[in-house]
Amino acid sequence: MHKFIRSMLVLAAIVAVLALIACAPAAQPTAAPPTSAPAQPTTAAQPTAAQPTSAPAQPTAAATEAATAAATTAPQPTSATGSAANTLVWDRNIDDIVTFDPAEAYEFSDILGVHSIYDTLVKFEGADLTTLKPSLADKWDIKDAGDHWEITFNLHEGTKFASGNPFTSDDVVYSFQRVIALNKQPAFLFTDVGKLTAESIKAPDAKTVVLSMPKDTSPNAFLTVLTGPTGGIVDSKEVKAHEANGDMGNVWLRDHSAGSGPYILDHWTKDVEYLLKANPNAAVQPKLAQILVKHVADASVQQAEVQKGDADVANDLTPEQVTALKSDANLMSVTAPNLQIFYIGMNAKMPPFDKPEVREAVRTAIDYDGIVNDLLSGNAQKVQGIVPIGLFGANTDTPFQKDVAKAKDLLSKAGLANGVEVELQTGTGTSGPVTLSDLAAKIQADLAEIGITVKITQRPSAEVLADYRAQKLQMVMFNWGPDFPDPDANGTPFSSYAAHSIAWRNGYEDAKASQLAQTAALETDNTKRAADYKELTEYLMHNGPYAVLFQPSNIFVVRKNVTGFVWNPIGYADLWTIGK
Repeated sequence: MHKFIRSMLVLAAIVAVLALIACAPAAQPTAAPPTSAPAQPTTAAQPTAAQPTSAPAQPTAAATEAATAAATTAPQPTSATGSAANTLVWDRNIDDIVTFDPAEAYEFSDILGVHSIYDTLVKFEGADLTTLKPSLADKWDIKDAGDHWEITFNLHEGTKFASGNPFTSDDVVYSFQRVIALNKQPAFLFTDVGKLTAESIKAPDAKTVVLSMPKDTSPNAFLTVLTGPTGGIVDSKEVKAHEANGDMGNVWLRDHSAGSGPYILDHWTKDVEYLLKANPNAAVQPKLAQILVKHVADASVQQAEVQKGDADVANDLTPEQVTALKSDANLMSVTAPNLQIFYIGMNAKMPPFDKPEVREAVRTAIDYDGIVNDLLSGNAQKVQGIVPIGLFGANTDTPFQKDVAKAKDLLSKAGLANGVEVELQTGTGTSGPVTLSDLAAKIQADLAEIGITVKITQRPSAEVLADYRAQKLQMVMFNWGPDFPDPDANGTPFSSYAAHSIAWRNGYEDAKASQLAQTAALETDNTKRAADYKELTEYLMHNGPYAVLFQPSNIFVVRKNVTGFVWNPIGYADLWTIGK
């Protein structure tokens, strides 16, 4: 999903809201109520048995009855002072939606809905992507089984799907095998990251599921995969009842739902809206009976609707619009994290970047603070490691700052005291918080001060990407975001030449970097794993062909009567925690 074009789209679609004003980040709320409400978290980082957690409380009959009434009651009329009290209205561009089938959904707008429709075995809560917690599984255990890993999940009892069907291990096996069999866009997360086959997913009994994975895969990384929409568990009986021509219910699930999460999909009208209604059988009831996500592509319409109260959240406002709304007492801006990183790539097989001193000189010449504070108006974090802040294993150290004298000395040691000319290629237009031409011009000006003359070439992103993948570019400016919330989603691409990803594109073939990345990915002890990623990120900071520039932020405009709005940097919110 997040290879270059996908990375550019996420920032264009979600991070387009750039504040020119200094908006304080939203305070972190208490942990969002889990969809299965386990009482104790499970770390499950060790290859030993995880501590069991107490069973989540089931909803009372009164709560279920009240939720059923709320879910079947028509939304209240919108008033001049705000949208219906039981409904959150979210304006955003949703023309990327393809389906709500968790085995196929892989666009930003459908993932937002799928996340609240389908429970997963394990999960993250709120904005936290470092602490794995129970959901449909009360506990899990990673076992070294000699020539393979085994992850055993002990399932929670008493969970029901929206249909009323009980949740069992058969539903997990069917859901995971279905992802592999359908082989839609996100299937690679199971078949490539986890290297699962249909035969490696077994249920010894109704309360247990065992996954067998090859030793060259990371069980910790795959657990984070299972927190995403692709790990959503479907009601196997309900889906099988809607199969057509062997499609495993794929057509029906395009605009229907069969989950156990807080919401059910009431309807989706392409390029118009989708409506979620409270699931009366959910273990924890959402605070609002309905979530209406409207397709509003025009930012000026989003602005008008959020000001009037016809919308509660505006997703895609321009910097000028955010500034204009500063004085509106009914609105607030919510700053949220983003897992993208912007970086400069230098081809280590092409002069002058085949010399480590030249790459270090580039890193030393860049005015990182000027980029973040001036060019981006503070709407980003200075990050210089390849793992973004928000993921486990992130390295917050920033050893580089603009030092012209030191950078010139490095160039001199590389035999380039008289300077050198290079070509920097990038895409066109705006990506999230920055116009790419402005960012390229800033890099050009900084490097000119140390004697590196930069020729900027801008082309459509697809054209640049084709040449980048073929190792044809000398110097490039890109952004990258992980496909799943684990540091290995960045560690391997940036370190392993054999992975044919970022390191490959930059001609970076370094046996030590590759080994460090593999060791960190496969480590099952979290303390050791954190130390491994510290070593890897520090090594790449000074030896890799990258100058990591910044990590941008998302900013939403929200009505002040909205509570519990927390954006997870992987690309969704726990909609059931939002109230009014």
